[in-house]
Parts: sequence; structure tokens; C-alpha cells
Amino acid sequence: MAPKPADIVLYVGHIARELDVSCALRHLLRRDHGLEMAVCSINFDPYGTIAAHNPKVVAVPWFNEDQDVAIRKARKYWPHAVYLNLAYEQVFQNINKEVKKPHGNFARDEVLHHAWGEFYAAYLVGYGVGRDRIRVNGNPSYALYQEPYRRYFPDRAELAGAHGLDPARPWLFVPENYGAAFYPDAYVDQMVRWGAPAEQAHGYREFARRSLAEMCRWLRQAADATEWEVVLRPRPYTRLEAFLESVKESVGEPSGRFRVIQQGTVREWILASDVVMTSYSTSLIEAAVAQKPIAMIAPEPIPDFVHNAWYDKVPQIESQPALLGALETRLPFSWGELHAWAVGEMMPSGDPIANMAAWMADAVGLALNRSGGRVVRGKSAWDAKAHQLGRALKGALTHRADKAVAHDRFDQAEVVRRTERWARLLG
Repeated sequence: MAPKPADIVLYVGHIARELDVSCALRHLLRRDHGLEMAVCSINFDPYGTIAAHNPKVVAVPWFNEDQDVAIRKARKYWPHAVYLNLAYEQVFQNINKEVKKPHGNFARDEVLHHAWGEFYAAYLVGYGVGRDRIRVNGNPSYALYQEPYRRYFPDRAELAGAHGLDPARPWLFVPENYGAAFYPDAYVDQMVRWGAPAEQAHGYREFARRSLAEMCRWLRQAADATEWEVVLRPRPYTRLEAFLESVKESVGEPSGRFRVIQQGTVREWILASDVVMTSYSTSLIEAAVAQKPIAMIAPEPIPDFVHNAWYDKVPQIESQPALLGALETRLPFSWGELHAWAVGEMMPSGDPIANMAAWMADAVGLALNRSGGRVVRGKSAWDAKAHQLGRALKGALTHRADKAVAHDRFDQAEVVRRTERWARLLG
């Protein structure tokens, strides 16, 4: 029996950030709305996805740039689909407010945007998006810390066994967010073209590089001088090889109770750990939602252009002795103020994942009404197949690896496995 054609194609950019929510959505769309969703990589085999599907709705992890290469390809072959911006980043530092705004008429006037709260809806409206094109549903990632979703993830004993950690010791989890330290010159230049002042764009990268090096020195000493297991987790989009090279330049090879671990999602690590500390990562907000003790590591003053108002709701660690003292005394870092703000602002009504599924189902109805019940392709599936074969041949001849990071590659067997796990959990 042939599989049901996909009503929706949902693109995933980063596995750790998006794939679990995507597969939960896939199950809920089947169960509650009778719709089929294909979950595909935005980084790998784009023409294979285009050749295989002709969706009514296309959902992407970001849509702030009309000329984004992957989005431009999709629009060429699926010009009549309804496009959804899932917007997996919505809490911006000051420097990114101009960079992440909608760039282009399609992003402003045609795309439907998903908002975690009214604050993001107001941000989009301020840059020209009509309020009727925005749906406030809450943050689906935060729902993963609540019942029943939180039971999906491996527990502390499983993580300890998988990574050689001592479950009897306290765990300090550090999901760093110094991604700017690894920005290539081309991206810094692009930030400037998108509206960031040049001095700030270059200063952002240098600030991140200095801060990351100093934070690594603090964590290395904390692992050596205390009983804590210290897990430093690079951002999913940072190449692990580049991150490890940066760590080695600062403190040498990670060893002992100082670990660099990129595997797994931030959710399972937060749920399993005793304390969460990091830079200005929004993982601190997730940890507060999970009611975990938190603190922000600030090796040097945070520039105004990097600042966000929520930073003031988090206890600050501003020196190495302060970090050691906090761990040695088991100081209970407060999560209450940030928790109350996050839940109030970004979980405004019910279950955000179920809300998102209902929004996607509404978008399918909109697409059908707009097209008279039939969604017509632009360029043909055979054209996409020819491009797919051409890319494969070129790759075989040049032996060039795909530019996308390897740990964000997944296959449909993995999508099926995760969807079935959600089906067993959610019923």
C-alpha cells in the first residue's frame, strides 16, 4: 500500500532543536486532524524532497529572508503552497533585532508566522507583517518540560551510562551560546548588510571568543577542584571539531570530569542535571521552565548590543572564585522570577504543540480554499529529480562533502522511529 501523500512538508534545520517537536506534531496531525506531514532536512538532499512531495503547506524553521537558498528552491517548485515560519528563534539580543527581521516582500506579506507570545507578534508587526498573518501559540519547546512530553526523553541513568558520567555526583550542565565566536567573515558582513552596525558585528564575535575562552578556563578548574561532573555542550549548529579546537587552545584536551558532549538534546540534559549555568543562552529560560537552579556565567560585562531584558532575571556569576564558591556550597540559584516571566510570556494558552498542530491544519484548509482543492506544482518533479541526480554526480566526481553539518543529517527511518515513540506516549 502506497504511503499517503504529504499534506505538509516540515523542514528541520537542527535535529537537537527541532526534530522531537516535529515528530510530535506529525503524530498529533495524524491523530487529531487526519493529515499527513513529511519531516525533511532543509540542509540535505533538497531536490530529493522536492521530487517526492507536492504539499499544500510548507513549514520552515526560519523565514526572515526571501532569498534564503533553501526557501527559494522550495518556492520555485511549490509556488502555490502556504508557507509557515515556525521561527525557532524569537528572543533576540539587541544586535540581532535588525538582522532577524523579515527581509523581503514575501516574508512580510505572504508568509504565516508562528509566535511564542505577543512580544514576538509586536516585533513582526513593527517590521511590517500584518497581525492577521501571525498566530500566537506558545513555545513548543517549553511544552517538552511538562507532562506527558517530558517522559519521552532518556533519564539520568541512561545519560550516565551512555557518556561515562557518575550519576551519584552532582551534574553541572553548560549549554553554551557563544556561536558568534565561530562566525566566518562572510556572515559578519551579512549581518552588516542586514542592518547591524559594523563595529558591533565585529565586536560581537571578539566578545564571544574572549568569553568562551575564559568560561572554559573556569569550568576546567571547577571540574578539577570540586566533586561536580561538568558537561559543556556546544551549540548544535557549531561544528564540533572547531569547538574542540577552541577548547584545546584555552584549557587543553577535555578530560576527567570536564566533558564536551554535543550529543542529545538540551531538554534531556536539563531534566537530568542538578544545576544549569551558561552564557546568555535561552537554554537558561528552558531550565527555569523545568524549575532547575540556574545562573548566567559572565566572564566580562555584556555589551549593550548583546543585552536582553531577561538577563536581569538570572543570577550572575562574574568570577572564577564565585563559580567555585557557588558549587562548593551548593548555593540554590533562583529560577522563580525567570520561570514566571517565561510561562507568562511564552505559554499563554494551553498546550503549545497541540496549538501548533491546529494552526498547521488551518493552513491546509487555507491552501485548499485558495487553490480550489488542488495544489499545482511550479517546475516539475522530473526537473527536481534531474537536479538531484546532477548534484549526486557532481559530489561523486569532486568528493566534496555537503556543507551542512554532519550531525544534522537524518533519514526517514529516524522520523518513523521518533513518531512511533510519540504515538506510544501520547496515545
